[in-house]
Amino acid sequence: MPSADDRSPANDFTYEELVEGHIVEQEYRIGPEMYETFLSLFPDRSPVHVDEAYARANGFRGLVMHGAILNGFLSHFVGMRLPGRRSLELAVDIRYLKPCYLGDEIRLQGTIAQKMDSRRVLVMDVIYHNRTQDVIVARARVQAAIMNA
Repeated sequence: MPSADDRSPANDFTYEELVEGHIVEQEYRIGPEMYETFLSLFPDRSPVHVDEAYARANGFRGLVMHGAILNGFLSHFVGMRLPGRRSLELAVDIRYLKPCYLGDEIRLQGTIAQKMDSRRVLVMDVIYHNRTQDVIVARARVQAAIMNA
């Protein structure tokens, strides 16, 4: 399964090639190495993220993964998949709907909702489908500028 550390070349869509309704998907997995690396870089050690007994006592099935990990997936998705290497994120609004856990497999599906030709900006809707739990865990709206060649 492709992941955020996938080394495949970035998509190279031009602004003109992209149309409203265009859809791209990418799979990710929240693995132990990703979790540990995140904690070493950004030591958010809130007990819901690092103390399994605490998380379970508060109604979760295990450690709740940091929302910033999902944001990292989105950064990879925008910069490498849709729109791809010519893009620059301008704004992101993520709504977290359900928790994610270690080992969860997440599919991002991005759809171009609008093109703003005067600024060469795309507005995309992104759905985070947790395939492990079979639920939508987050939704995002992204604005990205598309650079010339």
